[in-house]
Amino acid sequence: MRRLHHIFLLTTLASACQLAAAQTFAPTMSEYNWSTTVNQLGMRNIHNQGILGQGVIVAMLDTGLNLANPEFANNPQILTGYNAVDGSADITDSLNHGTHTTGILAAPGNGTGMYGVAPEASVLMIKVFNGGTASASAINRGIDYAAAHGARVINMSLGATSATGDASLRAVAAANTAVVVVAAGNDSAANPNWPGQYAKESWANGTMIVVGAVDANKRLASFSNKAGDTAQFFLVAPGVNIISSYGTGYAYLTGTSMAAPAVSGAAALITGYWPYLRASQVASILLNTADDLGAPGVDAVYGRGMLNVNRALSPIGSYTYRTANGSRTTVPLSIAGVASTRPSVSTPSAFQGLKTQVFDDYGRNYSSDEGAAFSGRSVMTLDSVLGRPDRMLDAAEELMKDGSQLVKLQSRQTDVQQSLRVSAHNASGDPWNHTPHMDASVVTLRQTSGLSFSAGDGGLSSMSLGLMDSSLAARLGGAEGALGNPLLNFAPSHQFAAVAMPLGTRSHWTGRLAAARSKAYNAASGDVNLAELSYDNGTQALNISTGQLAEQGMLGGYSKSPLGLNQQTSTSGITVSGAWALDGQWALTGAISSTHTSAPRASGMLMSGTDVRADGYGVGLVRQDNWRPNDRMSFTINAPLRARSGTLTYSVVTGVDDAGEPVYGTHTVNLAPTAREWTMETRYAMRLTRTASLSAVAALRVHPDNDGSAPSQLALGLRFMQSF
Repeated sequence: MRRLHHIFLLTTLASACQLAAAQTFAPTMSEYNWSTTVNQLGMRNIHNQGILGQGVIVAMLDTGLNLANPEFANNPQILTGYNAVDGSADITDSLNHGTHTTGILAAPGNGTGMYGVAPEASVLMIKVFNGGTASASAINRGIDYAAAHGARVINMSLGATSATGDASLRAVAAANTAVVVVAAGNDSAANPNWPGQYAKESWANGTMIVVGAVDANKRLASFSNKAGDTAQFFLVAPGVNIISSYGTGYAYLTGTSMAAPAVSGAAALITGYWPYLRASQVASILLNTADDLGAPGVDAVYGRGMLNVNRALSPIGSYTYRTANGSRTTVPLSIAGVASTRPSVSTPSAFQGLKTQVFDDYGRNYSSDEGAAFSGRSVMTLDSVLGRPDRMLDAAEELMKDGSQLVKLQSRQTDVQQSLRVSAHNASGDPWNHTPHMDASVVTLRQTSGLSFSAGDGGLSSMSLGLMDSSLAARLGGAEGALGNPLLNFAPSHQFAAVAMPLGTRSHWTGRLAAARSKAYNAASGDVNLAELSYDNGTQALNISTGQLAEQGMLGGYSKSPLGLNQQTSTSGITVSGAWALDGQWALTGAISSTHTSAPRASGMLMSGTDVRADGYGVGLVRQDNWRPNDRMSFTINAPLRARSGTLTYSVVTGVDDAGEPVYGTHTVNLAPTAREWTMETRYAMRLTRTASLSAVAALRVHPDNDGSAPSQLALGLRFMQSF
């Protein structure tokens, strides 16, 4: 005969009103505080997310159930029970042990009393006890009945000193449809009682979990049997002073019988959320997500450790992205994520609604809002509008013996934070362009023949290209941001070299070749090759700049591998800019740009894409010698590159079928915004002394990030700089 193991500590505490027929999970704070197991396991947030064990049948092989208890009266989650002793439906509980364990498992959150770990699981009470003992035949019949009636979890808060129940447990393990949870026993023994001892057997197929009891401080209870030779399949859970349903009220009980339904409830939560999992998978998840207690690793006292339901419901190992064409992209969860950025020619809302289901190492599906990673918005700051030109104060000119001119420009740090130059190496061990450095330089050598060479770093190629290399460059200060080839913006903090030569001895035309190289890791970066043709007669200047961008990313956009924007893309573009000195003070300038990006290849979730075409423009009016010699006031309107056309089509998983297999769909991202960003800026700059300067700016940014619903941004700035 098999005996019941539990310890009574307190008698009934209180009664509560009966439940209404309809069950709604709406516990009060008082009810939560009274739910010992739920409280100690930190499960409130889980339940508030609607993870309640819906649709899962949990068989309780126990002493019966008191249907007059307010937690179970008129409770539709209580199925018709079975008496394995006499074959009837009589599940009267004269000992209240089964009533108590069932409350820990599935008492509803109805605003009264307490509630269980899986408050909306369906309970199939199978009475196997006749008085305080249960025969082996009754236990086997109970297991068979549970399996035949769809139980996905079988809770056995019972124990014996000799083998029992193996015939039926073998059949359940072979079917791999139900997790069997067995109390370890209350004999302070080095090994669990039977049938928990079966958990280590190969025929158990990893479907059984043995449960010991710990107190509120996660210390093994003095009475609890230890993990012993079942350590690989052993968990501990709250089992000391556990309040639950008892008779027609509530009571505190202690024992491994109270710990087992906590694990059964957790198994029900996992099974309810992912019903396609096999029993061995559910058991493995619970075992592998336990909090290690006692000696490091699996030990003979605590086994795998303390049940952690929150970790059990969280993804394990990696995320796998699956697509309709059969490809899979796996991203380990242990690796830091990549910061995704959208293509700058689009708008944050372009990727809205890009969602998919991803799968962890157990094949569990989780919803992932991939588009949210691209929703970041840029903000116009004082530093961005006052800009680098106001920091380019260190200039040196040297006349060589052969008449050549050497010009050096060096930017200067403007605050303490910027002076802390980053020296760490990147993933390749290469310190170059680990992060954008705040310092930068340009060196230009102009020969008397008209041939010139330029080189520099920090992304300052625009200072030596296009109109900024013309005779009108000094007249265009403050408008340079609207004039350069925008492809260079996709090569952040680049190093560059350029060579220019006159096309004829008396010609106003100049040819120029330039190359910019940028490195970045887990971020967009590119290499740009430019060919320019310039006309300059001292009063008018024209520049035609054609370029080819080889980019890691796409137009400033970059993503983790599943979204496909970490690939190499190619963009060609042309910028036509011109300047006209209207008189000795006024200069008018402008530029227009057009780019064409070849369609990205299929990669990860990205099934296909179309070519992306974008354009941008800028105009400026600059006046010098306003109130002081060589001061400048500029008025500019600049519209950065914006996509006219281009789409990205993704394969997404919209859900899973009953077998856990993906159901596929598609999502198309239209990169072309409906609004265009433009910035109107007024800037004034003057040099007060040889070592001091003053600049002021007012800028209005309309439709930032090409978003018509975004509020305009206004920046007003004043900067005084004194060098020492």
